[in-house]
Amino acid sequence: MGQVKKGDKLAILAEKNKWYQVRLSGDKIGWVASWLIDNTEVSSATNKIGIVKVPNTTVFKNDDANSNVLGTIEQSQKVTVMYQEQEWSQILYKGTAGWVKSQFIQGTNETSGSNDTSGSRDSDIKTVTVTQSNTKLRIDPDSTSRDIKTVNVGKKFDYLGKSGKWYKVRDSDGSVGYVASWVVTISGTKSAIKSAATNISEATIVIDPGHGGEDVGAESKKKTYEKNFTLAYAKAIKADLEKTGARVVLTRSGDDTKSLGERARLSSKIEADAYISLHFDSTGEQDAGTGVTTYYYGKNKDSNLATDINSQLKKLAINNRGTQQKDLYVLHYNSQPSILIELGYINSTSDYGYIKSSSYKSQVAQAVTNGLKEYFK
Repeated sequence: MGQVKKGDKLAILAEKNKWYQVRLSGDKIGWVASWLIDNTEVSSATNKIGIVKVPNTTVFKNDDANSNVLGTIEQSQKVTVMYQEQEWSQILYKGTAGWVKSQFIQGTNETSGSNDTSGSRDSDIKTVTVTQSNTKLRIDPDSTSRDIKTVNVGKKFDYLGKSGKWYKVRDSDGSVGYVASWVVTISGTKSAIKSAATNISEATIVIDPGHGGEDVGAESKKKTYEKNFTLAYAKAIKADLEKTGARVVLTRSGDDTKSLGERARLSSKIEADAYISLHFDSTGEQDAGTGVTTYYYGKNKDSNLATDINSQLKKLAINNRGTQQKDLYVLHYNSQPSILIELGYINSTSDYGYIKSSSYKSQVAQAVTNGLKEYFK
């Protein structure tokens, strides 16, 4: 990971098997042999233990709410606090350094010593659900080991234990094996179903403007393309949401071609609290359809988000067709709470009159923001 020179000072986090866990430059965490260190000024005992005070506390890469999200920590979990800087605390999180708001950490008189407090509370996990297609159940916790079977998205296993970054699981037919932790979500904890944020100002939200680049989407009677409207509406929603303090990420910010897989994976990569894909409906015949529809895929994972957003969309001038469960790629292969909204029929004269207006766009942005405020309560 790197090298240090004679005379350099290191912050020691823990000790295990005669090795010191240390914090390097760039907030990297690594291990160095204890016999190479003259440990006269610091010891792992100087690192304090804190207790997380609120559910699903967000861990950021830097001391900035706009930085990448590393993950979340459950309420009452113990963490090693390395040091504090104004309103931020740096903690040991899954083998690296992360940042949380100090107000969410309760200090204790306990020190870290040689304890490893960076893991999750495995006793809370009951089942794991597969989020990627063609996932392998393997005989050993190793990607090169023999696979027992291949399963698809939505497959659930009973959780038995953990080995490194692999979960030991049991299938309904009794077969036992290992599945990679990065291709499943866990249930039995609040963060598996509900988002990591406790209010909208703490949330990370992905807005996905449908289509783009060569994929123009549907076409209106005026020969305007769906891809242009989805991007304009996404930017309007982003601007409105950012007024609340939320972190908003767009899957595309220009006329770019993005695959459905890229869009869904971005949501998982940044551990978004909500994912909203924007589209405009169309029919084979002109003026044959009208209305706004909110789609979701997973009942447990997505339906609350769909209900809260759609309740606000009902206030729009265009007729509301309600929420519907549907197997759409960006929802099916999305590990985070996600919905897809059809904001009206682009080839309907009545709907298009609203779609092209700036007032309707502003109303949609406000409706989505209000729906998310309700969702994060």
